[in-house]
Amino acid sequence: MQGKSNPDACVFVVEDDPVMSLLYRELLESIGVTARLFGSGEEFFAAFSPSWQGGMLLDLRMPGMNGLEVLRQLRERDCHLPVIVVSSFGDVRSTVQALKLGAVDFLEKPFANSEFIDAVQAMLVQGRQLSAAQAVRQEIQACLATLSAREREVTELIARGLTSREIAALLAISSRTVDVHRANILDKLNCSSSVELAALLARIPAVAR
Repeated sequence: MQGKSNPDACVFVVEDDPVMSLLYRELLESIGVTARLFGSGEEFFAAFSPSWQGGMLLDLRMPGMNGLEVLRQLRERDCHLPVIVVSSFGDVRSTVQALKLGAVDFLEKPFANSEFIDAVQAMLVQGRQLSAAQAVRQEIQACLATLSAREREVTELIARGLTSREIAALLAISSRTVDVHRANILDKLNCSSSVELAALLARIPAVAR
């Protein structure tokens, strides 16, 4: 499969074998994907930015920080890059561990070029979806930041399905005051109803609000 099909895509390659790194670069460039090469997990994290988008190819067996340790670090940093783990030493335990730590696929060397390209393209599709979802979450969080402390309280209670009367009783305020808060909240969050508001909040975890 040839051609410049992914001109804006980037795959971050963490591989200690320079021959394999160059092979990955050649295959990625054949489909129009930019490759950034790192010889170790330590080198990758020395340059790492949370704003990176695209995907990642990660060797499982490396001196120093191995692939599973890199995945743990990515998880701790709340990184949303989809990761394909690659190894010639793949076994069931390593595969399960990698998937539990967030890897989206596992390739065992040697692999066919077509298998590699198909896996990368699927990963990049997932990467674009994750980036889009993250952008939506950030937009919602920015809108939530405009709410007052009382409006945030009311927002959470609306999202739980409580009526104005129930919210008023819980917060020791009048139902009329709750309705005023509700109108302000819907306006600030660009929602037309309480149902739409609840659906909006369901798109981000409560701990992130």
